Amino acid sequence: MAKALIEELEQYARKKEKTISECKVRMSVPRNIELYRSLGYVVTKESKEENRNGFSLSVATMEKQLTN
Repeated sequence: MAKALIEELEQYARKKEKTISECKVRMSVPRNIELYRSLGYVVTKESKEENRNGFSLSVATMEKQLTN
């Protein structure tokens, strides 16, 4: 289900002439990183960010080049 949703978002982005898809993934959930990797995303940055409750999280920024 997750892959289908991501692929739909990518198709929408392509229609809007976007060339890159970017997401932020919690590094504490490796299966999510693997999900995006399986769809062609690569980690471009690792950082510490604060969530809505003020807790610090390790986050991976992942990107994929979109082609038509």
